[in-house]
Amino acid sequence: MEQQIKTTSEFLKIISDPQRLKILVFLQDSSRCVCKIFPSLGISQKLTSHHLSRLRDAGMVTQERRGNFMHYSINKKVIKKHLQLLNKSLQIK
Repeated sequence: MEQQIKTTSEFLKIISDPQRLKILVFLQDSSRCVCKIFPSLGISQKLTSHHLSRLRDAGMVTQERRGNFMHYSINKKVIKKHLQLLNKSLQIK
């Protein structure tokens, strides 16, 4: 139970940043490169890349090189797993 709570806490810390949450919402429908993501966030490309790195390190997004560009996609399987853990931790009935 302790590890489950720790894992859920880390998940919540990562998505608690509004920009990271916006990135996840933005990637819901399709993969995109940083050049398409950062203008919608209103932050720099460098900061967007930083947020994407945090999400990637947590397994919440995947990346794929296409030519000169890195495309990011949401990892729905990992997100669903974290949401299930959260629900299980809280056991809301």
